Amino acid sequence: MFSQQKKSPLTPTRRELMRLATAGVTGVSASGWLGALAARAAEDKSPNTRRKSCVLLWMDGGPSHVETFDPKSEATADVRGELGAIETSVPGIQLGEKFPQLSRWMQYAALLRGMSTPEADHDRARIYMHTGYRPGFGGVTYPTLGSTVAAELGESDATLPNFIVTGTPLTKHDVLRDAGYRGPRYQPLVLADASQGLDNATPRVETAEFDRRTGLLDHLEQRFAKATLAPAADAHLAGLAAAVRLMRSDRRTAFNLDGESDRVRDAYGNSDFGRGCLLARRLVEVGVPFVEVYLANWDSHEKNVADNTRTLMTQVDQGLSALLSDLHDRSLLDDTLIVWMGEFGRTPRINRNGGRDHYAKAWTTLLAGGGVKGGQTVGATDRQGQEVTDRPISVQDFMATVCRLLEIDYGKEVIAPNGRPIRIVDKDEQVIRELL
Repeated sequence: MFSQQKKSPLTPTRRELMRLATAGVTGVSASGWLGALAARAAEDKSPNTRRKSCVLLWMDGGPSHVETFDPKSEATADVRGELGAIETSVPGIQLGEKFPQLSRWMQYAALLRGMSTPEADHDRARIYMHTGYRPGFGGVTYPTLGSTVAAELGESDATLPNFIVTGTPLTKHDVLRDAGYRGPRYQPLVLADASQGLDNATPRVETAEFDRRTGLLDHLEQRFAKATLAPAADAHLAGLAAAVRLMRSDRRTAFNLDGESDRVRDAYGNSDFGRGCLLARRLVEVGVPFVEVYLANWDSHEKNVADNTRTLMTQVDQGLSALLSDLHDRSLLDDTLIVWMGEFGRTPRINRNGGRDHYAKAWTTLLAGGGVKGGQTVGATDRQGQEVTDRPISVQDFMATVCRLLEIDYGKEVIAPNGRPIRIVDKDEQVIRELL
Protein backbone atom coordinates (compact mmCIF):
# COMPACT_ATOMS: atom_id res chain seq x y z
CA MET A 1 0.00 0.00 0.00
CA PHE A 2 0.97 3.62 -0.29
CA SER A 3 2.53 5.25 2.72
CA GLN A 4 0.33 7.52 4.76
CA GLN A 5 3.37 9.13 6.34
CA LYS A 6 4.86 12.47 5.39
CA LYS A 7 5.79 12.42 1.70
CA SER A 8 9.42 11.68 0.96
CA PRO A 9 11.20 12.48 -2.33
CA LEU A 10 11.14 8.78 -3.28
CA THR A 11 7.69 7.66 -2.21
CA PRO A 12 4.48 8.29 -4.18
CA THR A 13 1.40 8.43 -2.01
CA ARG A 14 -2.10 7.21 -2.68
CA ARG A 15 -3.21 10.80 -2.15
CA GLU A 16 -1.08 11.93 -5.11
CA LEU A 17 -2.77 9.42 -7.40
CA MET A 18 -6.13 10.53 -6.02
CA ARG A 19 -5.28 14.17 -6.77
CA LEU A 20 -4.58 13.34 -10.40
CA ALA A 21 -7.75 11.32 -10.64
CA THR A 22 -10.05 13.88 -9.03
CA ALA A 23 -8.45 16.65 -11.09
CA GLY A 24 -10.09 15.07 -14.10
CA VAL A 25 -7.51 12.72 -15.63
CA THR A 26 -10.39 10.46 -16.60
CA GLY A 27 -12.10 8.80 -19.48
CA VAL A 28 -10.89 5.17 -19.68
CA SER A 29 -11.80 1.68 -18.64
CA ALA A 30 -9.81 0.74 -15.56
CA SER A 31 -9.67 -3.03 -15.95
CA GLY A 32 -6.17 -4.43 -16.24
CA TRP A 33 -3.93 -1.43 -15.60
CA LEU A 34 -0.64 -3.26 -15.78
CA GLY A 35 -1.51 -5.33 -18.83
CA ALA A 36 -2.45 -2.19 -20.79
CA LEU A 37 0.44 0.03 -19.75
CA ALA A 38 3.08 -1.58 -21.95
CA ALA A 39 0.83 -1.39 -25.00
CA ARG A 40 0.07 2.26 -24.37
CA ALA A 41 3.77 3.03 -23.86
CA ALA A 42 4.50 1.56 -27.27
CA GLU A 43 1.61 3.50 -28.79
CA ASP A 44 3.00 6.73 -27.31
CA LYS A 45 5.97 6.37 -29.64
CA SER A 46 3.81 6.05 -32.76
CA PRO A 47 2.81 9.12 -34.84
CA ASN A 48 -0.46 10.80 -33.94
CA THR A 49 -3.37 10.71 -36.34
CA ARG A 50 -4.37 14.35 -36.67
CA ARG A 51 -7.88 15.26 -35.64
CA LYS A 52 -9.56 18.54 -34.86
CA SER A 53 -8.66 20.32 -31.64
CA CYS A 54 -10.06 23.45 -30.01
CA VAL A 55 -8.41 26.12 -27.88
CA LEU A 56 -10.91 28.30 -26.01
CA LEU A 57 -9.49 31.60 -24.77
CA TRP A 58 -12.00 32.60 -22.09
CA MET A 59 -12.14 36.29 -21.13
CA ASP A 60 -13.93 36.18 -17.80
CA GLY A 61 -15.93 39.26 -16.87
CA GLY A 62 -16.82 40.38 -20.37
CA PRO A 63 -14.47 42.52 -22.51
CA SER A 64 -15.66 45.68 -24.22
CA HIS A 65 -16.36 45.07 -27.89
CA VAL A 66 -15.79 48.71 -28.87
CA GLU A 67 -12.33 48.69 -27.25
CA THR A 68 -11.27 45.33 -28.71
CA PHE A 69 -12.70 43.95 -31.96
CA ASP A 70 -15.51 46.34 -32.96
CA PRO A 71 -14.00 49.82 -32.59
CA LYS A 72 -16.17 52.84 -33.42
CA SER A 73 -13.95 55.57 -34.84
CA GLU A 74 -16.94 57.72 -35.80
CA ALA A 75 -18.87 57.30 -32.54
CA THR A 76 -19.29 60.00 -29.93
CA ALA A 77 -16.47 60.49 -27.42
CA ASP A 78 -18.37 58.81 -24.59
CA VAL A 79 -18.38 55.63 -26.73
CA ARG A 80 -14.92 55.80 -28.30
CA GLY A 81 -13.19 56.35 -25.01
CA GLU A 82 -9.42 56.82 -24.95
CA LEU A 83 -8.51 54.03 -27.34
CA GLY A 84 -8.38 54.39 -31.08
CA ALA A 85 -8.53 51.91 -33.95
CA ILE A 86 -5.84 50.44 -36.22
CA GLU A 87 -5.90 48.89 -39.67
CA THR A 88 -5.26 45.18 -40.17
CA SER A 89 -3.86 42.87 -42.84
CA VAL A 90 -7.38 42.74 -44.30
CA PRO A 91 -8.45 46.04 -45.89
CA GLY A 92 -11.57 47.46 -44.29
CA ILE A 93 -11.25 45.56 -40.99
CA GLN A 94 -10.07 47.51 -37.95
CA LEU A 95 -9.17 46.40 -34.44
CA GLY A 96 -8.68 48.34 -31.24
CA GLU A 97 -5.26 49.95 -30.98
CA LYS A 98 -4.04 47.51 -28.32
CA PHE A 99 -3.83 44.68 -30.88
CA PRO A 100 -1.00 45.58 -33.27
CA GLN A 101 0.41 42.04 -33.49
CA LEU A 102 -2.96 40.39 -33.97
CA SER A 103 -3.80 42.89 -36.73
CA ARG A 104 -1.21 41.11 -38.91
CA TRP A 105 -3.06 37.79 -38.61
CA MET A 106 -6.60 38.87 -39.53
CA GLN A 107 -6.56 36.86 -42.76
CA TYR A 108 -6.79 33.74 -40.56
CA ALA A 109 -9.51 35.04 -38.22
CA ALA A 110 -13.17 35.99 -38.40
CA LEU A 111 -14.87 38.51 -36.12
CA LEU A 112 -18.46 37.73 -35.14
CA ARG A 113 -19.71 41.26 -34.48
CA GLY A 114 -23.37 40.32 -34.40
CA MET A 115 -23.43 38.40 -31.10
CA SER A 116 -26.74 39.07 -29.34
CA THR A 117 -27.65 37.07 -26.25
CA PRO A 118 -30.22 37.42 -23.46
CA GLU A 119 -28.09 36.80 -20.36
CA ALA A 120 -26.25 39.77 -18.78
CA ASP A 121 -25.61 38.21 -15.36
CA HIS A 122 -22.09 36.81 -15.01
CA ASP A 123 -22.94 33.39 -13.62
CA ARG A 124 -25.88 32.73 -15.92
CA ALA A 125 -24.01 33.99 -18.97
CA ARG A 126 -20.96 31.85 -18.15
CA ILE A 127 -23.18 28.78 -18.14
CA TYR A 128 -24.99 29.83 -21.31
CA MET A 129 -21.84 30.51 -23.31
CA HIS A 130 -20.12 27.35 -22.11
CA THR A 131 -23.03 24.96 -22.64
CA GLY A 132 -25.38 26.48 -25.19
CA TYR A 133 -28.27 26.09 -22.73
CA ARG A 134 -29.67 28.69 -20.36
CA PRO A 135 -29.24 27.70 -16.71
CA GLY A 136 -32.20 25.92 -15.19
CA PHE A 137 -33.55 24.89 -18.59
CA GLY A 138 -35.15 21.47 -18.29
CA GLY A 139 -33.78 20.84 -14.81
CA VAL A 140 -30.60 19.32 -16.26
CA THR A 141 -26.93 20.18 -15.70
CA TYR A 142 -25.51 20.57 -19.20
CA PRO A 143 -21.88 19.80 -20.06
CA THR A 144 -19.41 22.57 -20.72
CA LEU A 145 -18.09 22.79 -24.27
CA GLY A 146 -14.80 21.14 -23.32
CA SER A 147 -16.60 18.10 -21.93
CA THR A 148 -18.68 17.82 -25.08
CA VAL A 149 -15.58 17.95 -27.27
CA ALA A 150 -13.79 15.44 -25.02
CA ALA A 151 -16.74 13.05 -25.27
CA GLU A 152 -17.18 13.43 -29.03
CA LEU A 153 -13.57 13.74 -30.24
CA GLY A 154 -11.47 12.36 -27.39
CA GLU A 155 -10.03 8.88 -27.17
CA SER A 156 -11.51 6.79 -24.37
CA ASP A 157 -8.09 5.36 -23.53
CA ALA A 158 -6.01 8.47 -24.23
CA THR A 159 -2.72 8.82 -22.38
CA LEU A 160 -3.26 12.54 -21.81
CA PRO A 161 -6.55 14.06 -20.62
CA ASN A 162 -8.98 14.99 -23.38
CA PHE A 163 -9.90 18.28 -21.68
CA ILE A 164 -7.48 20.61 -19.88
CA VAL A 165 -8.13 24.07 -18.45
CA THR A 166 -5.54 26.50 -17.12
CA GLY A 167 -5.44 30.00 -15.67
CA THR A 168 -6.22 31.89 -12.48
CA PRO A 169 -8.45 32.29 -10.60
CA LEU A 170 -10.40 29.14 -11.37
CA THR A 171 -11.64 28.01 -7.98
CA LYS A 172 -14.80 30.12 -8.00
CA HIS A 173 -16.05 28.99 -11.40
CA ASP A 174 -16.86 25.28 -11.37
CA VAL A 175 -19.19 25.85 -14.30
CA LEU A 176 -16.17 26.25 -16.55
CA ARG A 177 -15.33 22.60 -16.00
CA ASP A 178 -18.65 20.88 -15.25
CA ALA A 179 -19.24 17.76 -17.37
CA GLY A 180 -22.94 17.74 -16.48
CA TYR A 181 -24.84 14.72 -17.78
CA ARG A 182 -21.72 13.54 -19.64
CA GLY A 183 -20.40 12.36 -16.29
CA PRO A 184 -17.11 12.60 -14.38
CA ARG A 185 -15.14 10.80 -17.09
CA TYR A 186 -15.24 14.07 -19.04
CA GLN A 187 -14.22 16.47 -16.29
CA PRO A 188 -11.05 18.41 -17.17
CA LEU A 189 -7.62 18.37 -15.66
CA VAL A 190 -7.27 21.82 -14.03
CA LEU A 191 -3.89 23.57 -13.86
CA ALA A 192 -3.98 26.87 -12.02
CA ASP A 193 -0.46 27.79 -13.18
CA ALA A 194 0.75 26.63 -16.59
CA SER A 195 4.37 27.38 -15.67
CA GLN A 196 4.37 24.78 -12.86
CA GLY A 197 3.66 21.83 -15.10
CA LEU A 198 1.82 18.78 -13.79
CA ASP A 199 2.48 18.14 -10.11
CA ASN A 200 3.20 14.61 -8.81
CA ALA A 201 3.16 13.05 -12.27
CA THR A 202 6.54 11.32 -12.06
CA PRO A 203 6.78 8.00 -10.16
CA ARG A 204 9.21 8.28 -7.24
CA VAL A 205 10.05 4.58 -7.02
CA GLU A 206 11.54 1.99 -9.37
CA THR A 207 9.29 0.54 -12.07
CA ALA A 208 8.87 -2.86 -10.42
CA GLU A 209 7.88 -1.32 -7.09
CA PHE A 210 5.53 1.13 -8.83
CA ASP A 211 3.87 -1.78 -10.66
CA ARG A 212 3.49 -3.71 -7.39
CA ARG A 213 1.84 -0.80 -5.61
CA THR A 214 -0.48 0.18 -8.44
CA GLY A 215 -1.40 -3.46 -8.93
CA LEU A 216 -2.43 -3.75 -5.30
CA LEU A 217 -4.39 -0.50 -5.50
CA ASP A 218 -6.06 -1.76 -8.69
CA HIS A 219 -7.12 -4.94 -6.92
CA LEU A 220 -8.62 -3.08 -3.95
CA GLU A 221 -10.41 -0.51 -6.10
CA GLN A 222 -11.90 -3.14 -8.40
CA ARG A 223 -13.18 -5.16 -5.46
CA PHE A 224 -14.89 -2.04 -4.11
CA ALA A 225 -16.39 -1.19 -7.52
CA LYS A 226 -17.77 -4.71 -7.95
CA ALA A 227 -19.20 -4.71 -4.45
CA THR A 228 -20.98 -1.37 -4.77
CA LEU A 229 -22.01 -1.53 -8.45
CA ALA A 230 -22.11 2.28 -8.34
CA PRO A 231 -21.36 4.40 -11.42
CA ALA A 232 -19.36 6.79 -9.23
CA ALA A 233 -17.08 3.93 -8.16
CA ASP A 234 -16.50 2.93 -11.78
CA ALA A 235 -15.69 6.53 -12.70
CA HIS A 236 -13.28 6.80 -9.77
CA LEU A 237 -11.57 3.58 -10.82
CA ALA A 238 -11.26 4.83 -14.38
CA GLY A 239 -9.72 8.04 -13.11
CA LEU A 240 -7.08 6.20 -11.10
CA ALA A 241 -6.22 4.05 -14.12
CA ALA A 242 -5.82 7.12 -16.32
CA ALA A 243 -3.64 8.78 -13.69
CA VAL A 244 -1.32 5.79 -13.61
CA ARG A 245 -1.19 5.64 -17.39
CA LEU A 246 -0.25 9.32 -17.53
CA MET A 247 2.48 8.81 -14.97
CA ARG A 248 3.96 6.02 -17.11
CA SER A 249 3.85 7.99 -20.36
CA ASP A 250 6.59 10.11 -21.92
CA ARG A 251 3.86 12.44 -23.17
CA ARG A 252 3.55 14.08 -19.77
CA THR A 253 6.56 16.20 -20.82
CA ALA A 254 4.04 18.24 -22.87
CA PHE A 255 3.21 20.04 -19.61
CA ASN A 256 6.81 21.20 -19.14
CA LEU A 257 7.29 24.64 -20.68
CA ASP A 258 11.01 24.49 -19.92
CA GLY A 259 11.28 22.39 -23.05
CA GLU A 260 10.77 25.56 -25.11
CA SER A 261 13.49 28.02 -26.05
CA ASP A 262 13.68 31.49 -24.52
CA ARG A 263 12.77 32.92 -27.92
CA VAL A 264 9.52 30.98 -28.08
CA ARG A 265 8.56 31.74 -24.48
CA ASP A 266 9.31 35.42 -24.97
CA ALA A 267 7.07 35.46 -28.05
CA TYR A 268 4.07 34.38 -25.95
CA GLY A 269 4.79 36.95 -23.25
CA ASN A 270 5.68 36.92 -19.59
CA SER A 271 2.15 36.41 -18.28
CA ASP A 272 0.01 33.55 -17.04
CA PHE A 273 -2.14 33.96 -20.12
CA GLY A 274 0.83 33.84 -22.49
CA ARG A 275 2.17 30.72 -20.80
CA GLY A 276 -1.32 29.21 -20.99
CA CYS A 277 -1.37 29.81 -24.75
CA LEU A 278 2.05 28.18 -25.10
CA LEU A 279 0.87 25.19 -23.07
CA ALA A 280 -2.21 24.97 -25.30
CA ARG A 281 0.00 24.71 -28.38
CA ARG A 282 2.10 21.97 -26.78
CA LEU A 283 -1.02 20.03 -25.78
CA VAL A 284 -2.85 20.16 -29.11
CA GLU A 285 0.42 19.18 -30.77
CA VAL A 286 0.33 15.86 -28.90
CA GLY A 287 -3.36 15.30 -29.61
CA VAL A 288 -5.34 16.86 -26.73
CA PRO A 289 -8.70 17.82 -28.32
CA PHE A 290 -9.72 20.69 -26.00
CA VAL A 291 -7.75 23.23 -24.00
CA GLU A 292 -9.25 26.24 -22.23
CA VAL A 293 -7.07 29.18 -21.20
CA TYR A 294 -8.68 31.49 -18.66
CA LEU A 295 -8.01 35.23 -18.35
CA ALA A 296 -9.89 37.08 -15.60
CA ASN A 297 -10.67 40.67 -14.56
CA TRP A 298 -12.53 42.10 -17.56
CA ASP A 299 -15.44 43.25 -15.36
CA SER A 300 -14.72 46.95 -15.85
CA HIS A 301 -17.53 48.88 -14.11
CA GLU A 302 -15.09 51.51 -12.85
CA LYS A 303 -12.29 53.47 -14.50
CA ASN A 304 -9.43 51.86 -12.59
CA VAL A 305 -10.54 48.39 -13.68
CA ALA A 306 -11.15 49.63 -17.23
CA ASP A 307 -7.63 51.04 -17.30
CA ASN A 308 -6.25 47.70 -16.09
CA THR A 309 -7.93 45.87 -18.96
CA ARG A 310 -5.43 47.57 -21.28
CA THR A 311 -2.82 45.22 -19.82
CA LEU A 312 -5.13 42.27 -20.49
CA MET A 313 -5.51 43.40 -24.09
CA THR A 314 -1.74 43.45 -24.51
CA GLN A 315 -1.52 39.94 -23.06
CA VAL A 316 -4.16 38.75 -25.52
CA ASP A 317 -2.43 40.49 -28.42
CA GLN A 318 0.88 38.82 -27.65
CA GLY A 319 -0.36 35.38 -26.58
CA LEU A 320 -2.97 34.91 -29.29
CA SER A 321 -0.66 36.19 -32.03
CA ALA A 322 2.13 33.86 -30.93
CA LEU A 323 -0.31 30.96 -30.82
CA LEU A 324 -1.51 31.67 -34.36
CA SER A 325 2.06 32.01 -35.59
CA ASP A 326 3.26 28.85 -33.86
CA LEU A 327 0.34 26.73 -35.07
CA HIS A 328 0.78 28.09 -38.59
CA ASP A 329 4.50 27.33 -38.67
CA ARG A 330 3.88 23.78 -37.39
CA SER A 331 1.08 23.11 -39.92
CA LEU A 332 -1.44 22.77 -37.09
CA LEU A 333 -3.61 25.83 -37.66
CA ASP A 334 -6.02 24.20 -40.11
CA ASP A 335 -6.78 21.49 -37.56
CA THR A 336 -6.97 23.73 -34.49
CA LEU A 337 -9.96 26.00 -33.91
CA ILE A 338 -9.25 29.00 -31.70
CA VAL A 339 -12.24 30.58 -29.95
CA TRP A 340 -11.88 33.94 -28.17
CA MET A 341 -14.86 35.05 -26.10
CA GLY A 342 -16.26 36.15 -22.78
CA GLU A 343 -19.75 35.79 -21.38
CA PHE A 344 -20.96 39.10 -22.92
CA GLY A 345 -19.66 42.56 -23.83
CA ARG A 346 -19.74 45.96 -22.11
CA THR A 347 -22.03 48.92 -22.60
CA PRO A 348 -20.87 51.03 -25.54
CA ARG A 349 -21.34 54.22 -23.55
CA ILE A 350 -18.96 54.87 -20.67
CA ASN A 351 -20.77 55.15 -17.34
CA ARG A 352 -20.44 57.94 -14.77
CA ASN A 353 -17.69 55.97 -12.96
CA GLY A 354 -15.52 55.93 -16.05
CA GLY A 355 -16.16 52.24 -16.77
CA ARG A 356 -18.59 50.17 -18.79
CA ASP A 357 -21.39 47.92 -17.51
CA HIS A 358 -22.67 44.50 -18.61
CA TYR A 359 -24.03 44.36 -22.16
CA ALA A 360 -25.29 41.21 -23.89
CA LYS A 361 -27.40 42.89 -26.57
CA ALA A 362 -24.53 43.44 -29.02
CA TRP A 363 -20.97 42.16 -28.72
CA THR A 364 -18.12 40.32 -30.46
CA THR A 365 -16.39 36.94 -30.46
CA LEU A 366 -13.47 35.75 -32.59
CA LEU A 367 -12.82 32.45 -34.38
CA ALA A 368 -9.55 31.56 -36.08
CA GLY A 369 -7.95 28.50 -37.68
CA GLY A 370 -9.75 25.17 -37.66
CA GLY A 371 -11.09 25.60 -41.19
CA VAL A 372 -12.57 29.05 -40.58
CA LYS A 373 -12.74 31.28 -43.64
CA GLY A 374 -10.77 34.14 -42.21
CA GLY A 375 -10.36 37.75 -43.20
CA GLN A 376 -13.98 38.70 -42.63
CA THR A 377 -16.51 40.05 -40.19
CA VAL A 378 -19.92 38.47 -39.71
CA GLY A 379 -22.67 40.70 -38.42
CA ALA A 380 -22.43 44.38 -37.60
CA THR A 381 -23.48 46.90 -35.00
CA ASP A 382 -24.63 50.47 -35.49
CA ARG A 383 -22.38 53.54 -35.35
CA GLN A 384 -22.53 53.64 -31.55
CA GLY A 385 -22.13 49.86 -31.07
CA GLN A 386 -25.51 49.56 -29.36
CA GLU A 387 -27.64 47.51 -31.77
CA VAL A 388 -26.93 44.60 -34.08
CA THR A 389 -27.87 45.85 -37.53
CA ASP A 390 -26.82 42.82 -39.61
CA ARG A 391 -26.83 39.05 -39.04
CA PRO A 392 -27.60 38.68 -35.32
CA ILE A 393 -25.87 35.62 -33.89
CA SER A 394 -27.44 33.65 -31.03
CA VAL A 395 -25.68 31.34 -28.61
CA GLN A 396 -27.21 28.40 -30.47
CA ASP A 397 -25.87 29.71 -33.80
CA PHE A 398 -22.44 30.15 -32.26
CA MET A 399 -22.30 26.70 -30.62
CA ALA A 400 -23.59 24.94 -33.72
CA THR A 401 -20.92 26.66 -35.81
CA VAL A 402 -18.15 25.68 -33.40
CA CYS A 403 -19.36 22.07 -33.48
CA ARG A 404 -19.60 22.09 -37.27
CA LEU A 405 -16.03 23.38 -37.58
CA LEU A 406 -14.88 20.63 -35.20
CA GLU A 407 -16.81 18.05 -37.24
CA ILE A 408 -19.18 17.28 -34.36
CA ASP A 409 -22.82 16.50 -35.15
CA TYR A 410 -24.48 19.28 -33.15
CA GLY A 411 -27.93 17.77 -33.71
CA LYS A 412 -26.95 14.46 -32.14
CA GLU A 413 -29.04 13.37 -29.18
CA VAL A 414 -27.18 12.13 -26.12
CA ILE A 415 -29.01 10.01 -23.60
CA ALA A 416 -28.69 11.56 -20.13
CA PRO A 417 -28.55 9.34 -17.01
CA ASN A 418 -32.26 9.95 -16.43
CA GLY A 419 -32.98 8.43 -19.86
CA ARG A 420 -33.82 11.73 -21.51
CA PRO A 421 -32.39 12.37 -25.01
CA ILE A 422 -30.73 15.81 -25.19
CA ARG A 423 -29.33 17.50 -28.28
CA ILE A 424 -25.74 18.68 -28.16
CA VAL A 425 -26.95 22.11 -29.30
CA ASP A 426 -30.47 23.30 -28.60
CA LYS A 427 -32.83 23.60 -31.56
CA ASP A 428 -33.42 26.69 -33.72
CA GLU A 429 -29.75 27.14 -34.53
CA GLN A 430 -28.42 28.62 -37.78
CA VAL A 431 -24.86 27.64 -38.65
CA ILE A 432 -22.80 30.66 -39.71
CA ARG A 433 -22.21 29.43 -43.23
CA GLU A 434 -20.04 32.41 -44.17
CA LEU A 435 -17.30 30.81 -42.05
CA LEU A 436 -17.40 27.35 -43.69
